[in-house]
Amino acid sequence: MLPGILEHFGIAELYPPQEEAITSVERDESVLLAVPTAAGKTLVAYLALLRAVAAGRRGMYLVPLRALAWEKVEELHALTAAMLPQARVGVSVGDYDRTRGLSNCDIIVATSERADSLLRHSPDWLPQVGCLVADEVHLLNDSGRGPTLEVTLTRFRELVPKLQIVALSATVSNAAEIADWLGATLVSSDFRPVPLARGIYTDTLLEWEAAAKQVLPRAGAEGLVQQRLPDQSLVFVATRRGAEAQAKRLAPIIDSALSSAEREALAEAADMLEAGADEATSFDHGLAQLLRRGVAFHHAGLTNRHRKLVETQFRERRLKALVATPTLAAGVNLPARRVIVRDLKRWESSFQSNQPLPILEVHQMLGRAGRPGYDAEGEGVLMAKDIAQAEEAEAVYFRGEPEPVVSRLGAEPALRTHLLALIAAGAVSDREALHGFLDRTLFGAQGELWRTQHRLNRVIDFLREEGLITVSGAEPGEFAPANESQHEEFTATDFGRRVAQLYVDPLTGVTMRRALESGVPPNPLGLLHMVARTPDIHSLYVRKKEMEKYLVRMMNAEDELMLPTPDDQVEMEFYLWDLKTALLLQDWTEEMPEEQMLKRYSTTPGDIRAKVDVAEWLLYAAGELARLLAPKVVAELEQLRIRITHGVRRELLPLLALPGVGRIRGRALFNHGFAAPNAFANATETELARVPGIGTLLAQQLAGRREPEQTTL
Repeated sequence: MLPGILEHFGIAELYPPQEEAITSVERDESVLLAVPTAAGKTLVAYLALLRAVAAGRRGMYLVPLRALAWEKVEELHALTAAMLPQARVGVSVGDYDRTRGLSNCDIIVATSERADSLLRHSPDWLPQVGCLVADEVHLLNDSGRGPTLEVTLTRFRELVPKLQIVALSATVSNAAEIADWLGATLVSSDFRPVPLARGIYTDTLLEWEAAAKQVLPRAGAEGLVQQRLPDQSLVFVATRRGAEAQAKRLAPIIDSALSSAEREALAEAADMLEAGADEATSFDHGLAQLLRRGVAFHHAGLTNRHRKLVETQFRERRLKALVATPTLAAGVNLPARRVIVRDLKRWESSFQSNQPLPILEVHQMLGRAGRPGYDAEGEGVLMAKDIAQAEEAEAVYFRGEPEPVVSRLGAEPALRTHLLALIAAGAVSDREALHGFLDRTLFGAQGELWRTQHRLNRVIDFLREEGLITVSGAEPGEFAPANESQHEEFTATDFGRRVAQLYVDPLTGVTMRRALESGVPPNPLGLLHMVARTPDIHSLYVRKKEMEKYLVRMMNAEDELMLPTPDDQVEMEFYLWDLKTALLLQDWTEEMPEEQMLKRYSTTPGDIRAKVDVAEWLLYAAGELARLLAPKVVAELEQLRIRITHGVRRELLPLLALPGVGRIRGRALFNHGFAAPNAFANATETELARVPGIGTLLAQQLAGRREPEQTTL
């Protein structure tokens, strides 16, 4: 198996950490491979997956991000086509209430959240998974994704006793502890296939660790990027606004260094970016203008379409600089000759101040410097404001140990979500079983369980009081000491079981129930505000100068809102944040032009799409809960879900059944008299082609159409 994989990737010789890890993999042992970026971790993972499939088992590859999932799927498709042509590769990154389509797959690439969802639904093929790859396993330390990854790994180990786990990680200070928890052999190394030179830049002085010094003609990131041209640079900054501003400052410097061929290719890509948008906005235009000049920004405000186009141009080495927020450091594979960390601090809301970046995160950023096969050396440069900050940065980030990975499962929202899921799936049925499961998590291995017993009791009380579970055998609120065995039986109610299956926070389910049972007639704004009030969506911030505006909107919408206004002043602010978010979603369903939405809400296309995607899922979940709680509301929720998905008013719903017709084309057809599918029976191709946005091909498809099922694109 190994020789074929090496031939497929054109690899002549293995790196030392790969050799060591592969020895463990071929002995069917679990392994934790903790090495720097680009040290060949993925090859080891692919070998383990193919060995499992060849042995008649299934493989699963867990990734933290959807974008990474598609990247891995493409690579695995090509690899299995060459090595195991009969093997089927599938991807599962959304739709948390279904398991269909995966039973025939030999290798499944999934996010941790999707794998957790599969465990909650327990499809009969799940125990056939023989190899589980956990990419970026150091993200156990992440307060958002970490608990889900931790519970997923724990449950899979219980479900499949002989499961082979291949965990891939950056180098962390407690890698041995993580390996011990996973029952894995640790392979840890600081080996890099491309050596990394590290330096610190203050004003115009660049000082390398090797003691060499250079004075550059220009200060700031501009000087560092200019010095390295025509090689590529990756610049990390703290904020989205900072990324866009920095890219604009780099544009004139890079523009003059582009070849005519690069300029032509970038112009073509920029044209594609603007032409490919349903509604071209000033955001599209601004990004396209930067692309033409050989630079771009990369942050969560980009849509998937933007992101894919920018990443492709960077991989093709046409973009000479990419300015990104730190989220890219744990994202897709985009190496560069030089990596510049401009901002060593970022805003942390929990501290209400700027805080230093974690050492591990900076190491992840610098690890992207140097492209195997292209560069003899990578360069990682930290920028400092003065000598004092430079000395501190060198001590912390060059000589300091990366932070240990610490379980985040003890946070109340994480406990609330995963305890309900465990009870609903029948994985635990009493306190003893619950403690036993938690003992087997990293949370338990690190000795946190007994220090947070009071929090555990509070979560169980919440689940019981809100009707998500029943607890028999103990008085409500009774404290259970660690040294006593108190027999309590936990059972999920129908409501609690459905909440867990729908993969929403239990508090989301409770919020939806309160709204559906409020007595306020269901209406679009009320239902969208219900969705926005849940912890599963990130609401838009209301600035102080906007507060009065949204207070007035709240009072005017008093009869529509299905959740009561809070008495607490702080909670009232959050209530208005949620109202602002609901109004954005409502404007989307009312077909407000995207450019107008960007200005009204000071947002980005990527943020709009992200909120629309989450709202679509939450409306689906609300519809499923309504079948239990308020059946008469189901139709209203389903209609609103479709409107959110497509961004259309109610009257366009019939046209969505037509092939190739969505928000923009549907409105154009409606405005030209085609208000329903049966309106096309007597329409001619010429007549339809005159409608804006309806090209010749679609006109041919629609002309004379009588039944929606007769024609597909």
